Amino acid sequence: MASKQIKGEAYRKGGASGRLITRRNALKGGLALGAGLTAGTFGIIGRASAAPVTLRFGSDSPIGAAHTKSAVVFKELIEKGTSGRIEVTIFPDGQLGSNGPMTNSVKAGTLDAVVTDVTYLSTAVPETDVFNLPFLYTDTPQVLRFANGAVGAKLKPKINAAFACEVLGFATDGSRNLWNSKRPIRTPADIAELKMGVQPSKIQRDTILAFGGIPTVVAFNALYTALQTGLVDGSDKAFADMIEIKFYQVTKYLTLTSHYSIVNTLIVGKKFMDKLTPQDQEVVRAAGKPAVDAQVDEILIGEKAALAFLQDKGLQVFQMENPKAFGAKMDSVYKDAAERIGADLIDQARNFS
Repeated sequence: MASKQIKGEAYRKGGASGRLITRRNALKGGLALGAGLTAGTFGIIGRASAAPVTLRFGSDSPIGAAHTKSAVVFKELIEKGTSGRIEVTIFPDGQLGSNGPMTNSVKAGTLDAVVTDVTYLSTAVPETDVFNLPFLYTDTPQVLRFANGAVGAKLKPKINAAFACEVLGFATDGSRNLWNSKRPIRTPADIAELKMGVQPSKIQRDTILAFGGIPTVVAFNALYTALQTGLVDGSDKAFADMIEIKFYQVTKYLTLTSHYSIVNTLIVGKKFMDKLTPQDQEVVRAAGKPAVDAQVDEILIGEKAALAFLQDKGLQVFQMENPKAFGAKMDSVYKDAAERIGADLIDQARNFS
């Protein structure tokens, strides 16, 4: 146990990006590594076994972050279920890039697994943007029920074909809220001319434009610097991101809009799956749902404490004066989305409960 603690400390000091804060240690006061994990020079190395097949799992977040919880549980279940025939190596902290590049790496077969935002899947499978439509769902559990239902089941084969992968489950990073360093946002007019950092998502860009803001595409691992230097004024990342990456240090005002929730997918590359015996393929597939469920639980539990934490750090928190006024700005977003992903699919989401 002592040697593991020493190694873990060395890892935290020598991480690729130097981001030491995680939602778990910020909110609970400690960094929890999964059972059997030890820290190595590259990633988190699993237990040794005779000529194991190695599964490389990338994460853009710290090892103790809720976003990486799915990778940690996935590792534990697979290594136990295969008696070490598969060794899972986790590369946290964006060591292998942000979610966009890692998603493409899974497609190319140079990375084996990642939990990625559906934003990066929508470039090839536009229907997945139905999970990103603003003000469409009541809360995160509702959009996850929708993703895990008939619609998600129909989209999985399309994602699999487009990205040479297998979708093993849907997760979340929580709800998005608007925050910035310039002024409080109480009405849509308050967003006018604010430069807001977004992902390369048409819906995200269209949403900020509809509010009168200026959408600026910034990679997740570059957003802190972009906020610090004034390249952007704000963004709409979730609570977990604000805490893990310390965005609260470079912003002042948070508005609880919950305009949509971040839906993730756990994907494993087909090239990797083809290396395995049918027996081990089933172990990998069976590990998907409990892994993403662990991430979801971690996120939803953490959101309850996150707001108080952010307020303690000095963020001023506001409510929308008239939520319907924000939703009324979305007509152009929905019109464009209907042309790309289908009005019927949007209606299914709208009528889902």
